[in-house]
Amino acid sequence: MLNKVVVFGGTGFLGKRICQEAIEKGFQVVSLSRSGKPPAPQSLRDERWINEVNWNSANVFSPDTYHKHLAGSPNVVHSLGILLEEESYKKSVRKPLNISLDLKNWLPSFGKNPLQNKDPNFTYERMNKQSALIVADALMKTLDPSKTAVEDRPSFTYISADRGFPLIPEGYITSKRGAEKELMKRDHLLRPILMRPGFMFDSNKRSKDARSYIHNALELLNCGNKVILGNNVQLFNEVIRPTISIQQVSRSIISRIRDQQFEGVVNLEDILKA
Repeated sequence: MLNKVVVFGGTGFLGKRICQEAIEKGFQVVSLSRSGKPPAPQSLRDERWINEVNWNSANVFSPDTYHKHLAGSPNVVHSLGILLEEESYKKSVRKPLNISLDLKNWLPSFGKNPLQNKDPNFTYERMNKQSALIVADALMKTLDPSKTAVEDRPSFTYISADRGFPLIPEGYITSKRGAEKELMKRDHLLRPILMRPGFMFDSNKRSKDARSYIHNALELLNCGNKVILGNNVQLFNEVIRPTISIQQVSRSIISRIRDQQFEGVVNLEDILKA
């Protein structure tokens, strides 16, 4: 169903903007998340597109909870994943940041022992890789291989990453690349779109939180690398990468979904053109 998009993680930081972009480009949109509840609108524009999305609750690891939404070969977007193997960090980056207190409490969460997790699913392997493959395989089971021509394959968009980040365990990028490799093996029935954004921020957000300060710091470093070093030192170019808005990422995703000839990797530099 070329005019339908199913977004796993549609209430998340990036997922909700993918839903918005898809609605505004004329797609039917189904959002699947643990809560199934729509995000709180931040503007009148938000209210309009939020009312157009079909919000549903589902467990990504249990295909029976979302199988019905995969009927008709819709375009699927997997917008789930974790940066750290500790669930509390997501709440930390959304809180208003008191530099003198909150930052020092937030940074030690990097690299915590994953064996301390209460949720066995909250690991790089499960959240970043296996969850995507479970959804992809569930979608493939709805297809008839004898009737699925190359040009009729439903797209499967996976939110990967530009590369690893300083202080982030190597398992993060390893799980992302592992998922990419496995999804490409399924290209006989699915049209894989592998997005590799860098650090993401919301260009509409006005209040300051931990993510906002990290974004500003990274932009300052990127500007310094460009102005002072002219982007000529490869070592710095590998570490200091441009940040990107979730609005740009969403535009790039929907653009690739609409282009039925496209499949493969979309690098950060290409996303920045959106």
